[in-house]
Amino acid sequence: MIGLFSKTTDSSFVEASGLAGFDFIIIDQEHGPISTENLTNHVRAAKSSNITPIVRVSENNHNLIGSALDSGAEGVQVPNISSLIDAEKAIDAARFFPDGNRGVCRFVASASFGEMDKFTYFKKSNEKLLILQVEGVEGIGNLDKILDLKGFDILFVGPYDLSQSLGVPGDITHEKVKKEINKIRKMALEKGVKLGSFADSPETYKFLVDNCFEYIAYSVDINLFINGLKKIKSDLCR
Repeated sequence: MIGLFSKTTDSSFVEASGLAGFDFIIIDQEHGPISTENLTNHVRAAKSSNITPIVRVSENNHNLIGSALDSGAEGVQVPNISSLIDAEKAIDAARFFPDGNRGVCRFVASASFGEMDKFTYFKKSNEKLLILQVEGVEGIGNLDKILDLKGFDILFVGPYDLSQSLGVPGDITHEKVKKEINKIRKMALEKGVKLGSFADSPETYKFLVDNCFEYIAYSVDINLFINGLKKIKSDLCR
């Protein structure tokens, strides 16, 4: 699956991403200005253009994770997972009993504001995607235990934060970064866990594909827009 990050407040960008044929869009509340109201409209726009809306929450917080799922998003991505306790906390917040302890309200967008059968809602909600984001050496050190957990679907490697953690901030193609990504890949595949990550060039995208990453976010909507405009201007002004 190939997607992208969205950091805009304009839902037209989300809808356009679906019309362009992307598989998913990560609505970014960690590094983007996305309010709860923006989020609800972004999710509607995503569904109208057949792109899967995922929300990256700003932190591993029970209420934020539940609120993101209440919006009707098809999944939630939780940053900065560094320990087994972090991972367990995210799972607990994203799942209803018996898999977790997510706050219960069926009068929300994800339950058709109370029109969906409540038992169907609880069951379907526990099938939403949960992506855990590992971004540093501490998380990698605890990865073996994290990978043994049930209740999450994808392990996402944050390459930029990983590069900083390894002392080479921003150099996501550095051999130190590639070495750790390969280590993560081997551990995850041995335990049957799907992998995700971020690419911002064709070269990094190919590296991830060649290393069995299945959930890849390619760049950010606003930056793709800027580069598209620059190319148009360059082509017209030759």
